[in-house]
Amino acid sequence: MKKIVLTLTAAMIFAWQGMSFAGSSVDALIQKLEDKGILTDQEANQIKGEISSNEKDSQTATFKSMLPDWVNNVKITGDFRFRDQLQVRKLPGGSSTQGHDNFDQNRARIRARLNFEDQINDKVKVVVGIATDGGTARSNNYTLGGSTSASKDGISNLDTFGKPQIVLNKAYAVYTPNDKITIMGGKLDNPIWEAGGASFFWDPDITPEGGSIQVQKKLNDYVTPFAQGDILVLHDQTPTANSSSALGIKTDPYMLVAQAGAKGNVTDQIYYKAGGTWYSVKNPTHFIPTESLGTNSTAVGNAGVSILKYNFNNVFVESAELGMNDPFGELLPSPIYIAQVGVFGDYAQNVASGDKQNKAWEAGAFIGNSALNGWGTWKLQSYYKTIERDAWLDELPDDDFYSGYTNTKGWRSEMDIGLAKNVWFVMSYFHTNVFKDISGIEGFTAATTVKNAPEDLFQMDLNFKF
Repeated sequence: MKKIVLTLTAAMIFAWQGMSFAGSSVDALIQKLEDKGILTDQEANQIKGEISSNEKDSQTATFKSMLPDWVNNVKITGDFRFRDQLQVRKLPGGSSTQGHDNFDQNRARIRARLNFEDQINDKVKVVVGIATDGGTARSNNYTLGGSTSASKDGISNLDTFGKPQIVLNKAYAVYTPNDKITIMGGKLDNPIWEAGGASFFWDPDITPEGGSIQVQKKLNDYVTPFAQGDILVLHDQTPTANSSSALGIKTDPYMLVAQAGAKGNVTDQIYYKAGGTWYSVKNPTHFIPTESLGTNSTAVGNAGVSILKYNFNNVFVESAELGMNDPFGELLPSPIYIAQVGVFGDYAQNVASGDKQNKAWEAGAFIGNSALNGWGTWKLQSYYKTIERDAWLDELPDDDFYSGYTNTKGWRSEMDIGLAKNVWFVMSYFHTNVFKDISGIEGFTAATTVKNAPEDLFQMDLNFKF
């Protein structure tokens, strides 16, 4: 009987409120019911809380109804990273541009990114992102004290307490006609999968430009085939009147990508993902490297401009990763609980290269949480990688791995520690070196031929996500 009275009382008050009576009148009615013993203190407070929640929901719904649909559908995300980085490169028996055998540099850096995603309708969304400008396609880092680039677009970045520039980091549309097909075009989040997320061929800050179509269909818990095809524009070249000037460039270089594979579960605990990728650079002799790293083989074209010497129209990559959830079960105490363990690897070969230095590979493992989600979550990952000189384009690999050169080899190890919700700390260590002789290396005179120049790179990152 008591529950019926309470329910009828709450209904009457909500109806009273719906007739636009002042909040003070509702409070007075609840007080009278409480004074007469119809409601207890606890029941009165419960009804007041429900009314307050109802008012908030009503106000929110009213406010949203006044806004255009596209505003209600906008999702805003972003992240901020503060980094301290120490880079030490050695040249035994040599001399650097700094006047001694080491190239030492300590930097404090920040990276800020802001993304807007609008679901236009049930099949189409648009993603736009802005970020701090690192001066190259492979970086959104701004170095405190001034960018390493003297100027960009005529604006000096070297002033004390100068203002970092903000650039368009991504802008693309996504069309999803059904749950199996995704089509997107513009300046993209990189759609190409690499094993272990270990940045084998691609720097994680690169946002390629072009179009992509992705297809996947889950057959069962054990097999989900996937495939994709991409067309990526590498450079926009201005056509020339004849072949005797500026290389006679008439066709833009672009890249075709095809990837296919499968993912799924082997058992309730063990999962896998494996696939193959084919890259083909069309019109490679029209591709003029802008970073001039000097490690890919090059040839000199018209007007004395260096161009790629070998083709990259048949680069094949095989990738695989294998993991296990909850590998130790209850054998370990909760403070050292291990959520996952896994191994991964990639192998690549540029069969179109006329040189023997046309292979790349990496192998690694991880232990911990695949995704950090607050205090107590962690991940330790380590891998070894080699990229020979003509296995891949100089401008695309991870620029933290020996400054992004090809013709390199070495280790990368990383420890991620969750500090709070959406806050985590990362410690990274790279121990890398040249693979074969190299010249024109960063920090050393162009005439120096380097056979052994090991580098140690230490990074400490504090990350925030919203």
